[in-house]
Amino acid sequence: MTTERQERPAGRLGGHVPYLVVLLGVLGGLFASWQNFRMGAYIMAASMLCGAAFRAFLPEERLGFLVTRKKVTDITVMALLGLGLALFAWTARGG
Repeated sequence: MTTERQERPAGRLGGHVPYLVVLLGVLGGLFASWQNFRMGAYIMAASMLCGAAFRAFLPEERLGFLVTRKKVTDITVMALLGLGLALFAWTARGG
């Protein structure tokens, strides 16, 4: 029994740009959190919410590594992580 899989274009950087945006946003947030914890958490939250929006509105062949599970699961996980980080940054004391 064989199943057909959609072939993704190989070697194209354009298919991985949304993933790189999310990855660089999370890494930038981690770096920023050394200086200002709250700002870094907000940057990471915004990056995760952008990833959820990318997954919701862009076609799968343009998303690269952001496509790992079912669409609903990917969107839910990234949105909850983003909202959780934003809530954590909002309620945390200090800066």
